[in-house]
Amino acid sequence: MSINASKLRLFVFHGNIQLIHLENVPVLSNVLYAPRELVLEDQDDFVNIFSSIPALECFSWDLFEVDNGSFKVIPTKLPSALNCLKRLFMSWITLVEFFELSFALFIIRSSPYLEEILIKIVTKEVVDEIPASFSDITFNHLRKVKFYDVLLDEVEIQLIKDLLAKSPALVKMVIKPRQMESNNSLNVLAEITKFQRASSKAEVVYLVD
Repeated sequence: MSINASKLRLFVFHGNIQLIHLENVPVLSNVLYAPRELVLEDQDDFVNIFSSIPALECFSWDLFEVDNGSFKVIPTKLPSALNCLKRLFMSWITLVEFFELSFALFIIRSSPYLEEILIKIVTKEVVDEIPASFSDITFNHLRKVKFYDVLLDEVEIQLIKDLLAKSPALVKMVIKPRQMESNNSLNVLAEITKFQRASSKAEVVYLVD
């Protein structure tokens, strides 16, 4: 499905259409996109979701169900950066499932002026490391990061560590574990406080029920 709307500023979608192409939307700045199912077959499908929205400032993405079809290789970043994107909110994302982890890193890498990231996580034991291609970028404008429902596994901890070390303007990182049932969880949270921080003002806050 294609949408052509030159004066559109806000776009909210919840539904069963698998893929929407936004065309001629020069002033669209706020997108909330929550398809019930998304099928991506090739790199063009992946890139076109974002490359046609030049003024995108706030993007909320609900990955309720994603099918990557025959698509095996995800680009590390867009050909043209999302220079207007300031706020990124992602929910139902599985940071240790290869496709969704790569998808999240792809958007973050393509957005050099991000100021706020919120990720709500669903965890599966599949991937055990962040791709090396993510380690060569600095988030000079990132000020706030929130992780909700984390299980404090290796991939989540590595992403937290990378963002702390690569964000010189960071003011606050909020971490809300899904459960705090073991001493190991407390030990991991204590270890996070020792991670190197690019910002001397960065505060790490734990939300524990």
